[in-house]
Amino acid sequence: MRNLDWRVKAFLVGGLVGTAFGLTAAYLYIHSVEKEGTPPELQPREAVSIGLSILAVLRQIASLHQGDSKPKMLH
Repeated sequence: MRNLDWRVKAFLVGGLVGTAFGLTAAYLYIHSVEKEGTPPELQPREAVSIGLSILAVLRQIASLHQGDSKPKMLH
């Protein structure tokens, strides 16, 4: 892995973290549905809320590099 470009490393790490997060989310969802014993129903309002939350996280990730170039202020 020493010779890999930083972009390849970012894709690999992002893919692994995304897979782990997705599997964990699916497990928790299935577990909660089975615990309640009712068929799953995802309301449109809940789906939109989840989608907006995911977009907010993606925006934060996309802006991570911007914090490095800002001048640091001394207090």
